[in-house]
Amino acid sequence: MDSEHDPFLQPLDMGEALPSAIRALHTEAGRYSGRCSITRGKGLLVALALRIGQFPPEGDDLKVTLNIRRVDGDWCWDRSFAGHQTRSRISFDQKSGCVRERIGGLTIWLRPMRTEIGLQIAIHRLSLYGIPCPDFLLPRSASTEAEDAHGRFSFDISARALGLGLLIRYRGWLTPDHEGQGLA
Repeated sequence: MDSEHDPFLQPLDMGEALPSAIRALHTEAGRYSGRCSITRGKGLLVALALRIGQFPPEGDDLKVTLNIRRVDGDWCWDRSFAGHQTRSRISFDQKSGCVRERIGGLTIWLRPMRTEIGLQIAIHRLSLYGIPCPDFLLPRSASTEAEDAHGRFSFDISARALGLGLLIRYRGWLTPDHEGQGLA
């Protein structure tokens, strides 16, 4: 495996194999479809933070699509949550040893960790329009990725902030639309 082509998995000890649904999503360009439910936190500051990050509105059992492609050495993830577009650019940050995701006006440094069933993802650092978030305000994540009983990529992504509570939680599943036919 070429670590340049899998920034999300680069920080992991690959001695332990990941479920195939997780490995495929993080190492191959392609299109995925599925369903998810989204819960947003309450309050003006939470709404502002979610707007800056271009996060989707709340909803249950929403159609979700994900297009993953390579652009200039980065992975670009184009998501549609029932028509709401959220785009991010993902790369590996050698200096921090973390995955860096740029989404809207946010840059988030993520640290994936191998678990018994897949991945747990912690937020290591965050900046808002280039301004670093102080550690004591850094959102906490209880995010996980796994392969469900149907062989689908399943996700439960969430973030909470001190004094604000829940920022966002989205959970659901994805399957490849065109197995073996990656998009350039």
